[in-house]
Amino acid sequence: MFVALGTVPTGVSHAAGPSPTAGPAGTGLAWGFNGFGQLGNGTSGPGTDSDVPVPVDLPAGTTITDIAAGSSQNPGPHSMALTSTGAVLAWGNNFWGQLGNGASGPGTDSDVPVPVKLPTGVTITAIAADGANSMALTSTGAVFAWGGNFYGQLGNGASGPGVDSDLPVPVKVPAGVTITAIASGGANSMALTSTGTVLAWGNNYYGQLGNNVFGGISDVPVPVKLPAGVTITAIAAGSGHSLALTSTGAVLAWGRNRSGQLGIGTSGPGTDSSVPVPVILQPRTTVTALSGGYEHSLAVTSTGAALAWGNNASGQLGNGTNGPGTDSDVPVPVNLPAGTTVTAVAGGGAHSLAVTSTGAALAWGNNASGQLGNGTYGPGTDSDVPVPVNLPPRTTVTAIAAGGCPCGPTNGRDVNFHSLAVATASAAPTSTTTVRMSPADPRPGQPVTFTATVTCDAGTPAGTVTFLDGTTALGSASLSGSPTATATFTVESLTPGNHTIRARYHGAGDCSASESSPLAVTIPRPALPVTGASLPAALATGILLVLAGTTLVLTARRLRTHRTSD
Repeated sequence: MFVALGTVPTGVSHAAGPSPTAGPAGTGLAWGFNGFGQLGNGTSGPGTDSDVPVPVDLPAGTTITDIAAGSSQNPGPHSMALTSTGAVLAWGNNFWGQLGNGASGPGTDSDVPVPVKLPTGVTITAIAADGANSMALTSTGAVFAWGGNFYGQLGNGASGPGVDSDLPVPVKVPAGVTITAIASGGANSMALTSTGTVLAWGNNYYGQLGNNVFGGISDVPVPVKLPAGVTITAIAAGSGHSLALTSTGAVLAWGRNRSGQLGIGTSGPGTDSSVPVPVILQPRTTVTALSGGYEHSLAVTSTGAALAWGNNASGQLGNGTNGPGTDSDVPVPVNLPAGTTVTAVAGGGAHSLAVTSTGAALAWGNNASGQLGNGTYGPGTDSDVPVPVNLPPRTTVTAIAAGGCPCGPTNGRDVNFHSLAVATASAAPTSTTTVRMSPADPRPGQPVTFTATVTCDAGTPAGTVTFLDGTTALGSASLSGSPTATATFTVESLTPGNHTIRARYHGAGDCSASESSPLAVTIPRPALPVTGASLPAALATGILLVLAGTTLVLTARRLRTHRTSD
């Protein structure tokens, strides 16, 4: 038997949007355990885990809009991504054919994304993953599944040994039913219909199909027995429990409740439920998003707070406690940093993730494989409160997924957790520098003041500006002022002739360096001086001119006298 986890990258299951490009497209980031290449960066095996996000090696020109993380004890996890063109990529473990590329078994894992072989003409709008199989929702409201099928989790009417599929097969959705969202759990699958009902199929050992039956399996979708008059808007699945968000912002849960993951105020043997039961929320609490972890649950409220309940062995509830006796069978607030609001959550095997309203990512819980992404890993690095994920500079996260299964050794380790994100990168902040001169038309020997004005789209610029005359530095000055900063420098005078003045800002913090356009300056040559050190030369020149003039006059007179006497 394998145990698996399905996650909800957007925090509201894998809901279909109006088109596959409705969400912001970006690149993939991955961090944590990489024993089977599930980070997708071209490496796998011992020594390739990463405790900070690394780029997923997407095909050239590919952008993605959603991401999903699966995990399995036997033999290991895989990852999925939805592209902006409605295609699907998969990477990592492929023992059961969960990559959907027509291959399966030992030696078919992939440490870089490979295309899922979808039927011709199919456009995908949402994806979901558990440990052994994968699912995709089409633009027409149909569902495809592939991978392991021992428990009928492909929903195609077959189950047991030898019926796995390494290519997508249609799920047998009832005739006339349109699916709008999907979720994968521990060998069971869920779908939300356009009328607000829920279907489920696969393993039902803990009652996670919600059809008022414990045990057995269903290899085709069956209706979840919702309370009368209830409309569901989002779904999520954990390893053995299921969650649903109602149109009024309430939450229903069913299935396994060993650690209180149903949130109904009880836990332990005899408290599992085969039908949906209300999660105990505080009065006036409205939930907007859900996610299911291995044995814990997460929710986002309308105020941007995060709630968690269930298992807390590694601090995955994020409320500042961890270890034996700290599980909670009712939702408790996650200790978010002051002023932080969240928009999405994702539950992994024993860790949790959140996206903030500013596009940052937070993580808490188990960190054995570096899945918190904060640059640490191993014993003593778990966190029972959210910590920032070390994202690359100028990165904004738009979707997250958490995989993991704390259910036995994997390659000699007791966990195989990893984390995924869709991220967009903003352009590097730029600065603009201009220079002006005062006075506008300086005279020879007159002091000249140059003023540089620097603006930066990352905020108020700081640092220094160097003023240049051609390639010669005249001097430097510090910037001051906000939000536009200026720096001034005065020279006693500029020599007569032509000058090319530029102001060079050296950059500081997030503001890049920049240089002004050249300012052409011409200092006129002075009129002939008659004072000072040049006076003797001027007088001598004058005397010579006078003498020359006198000589010419006398010569002219003599010539006239001579002609008269003739």
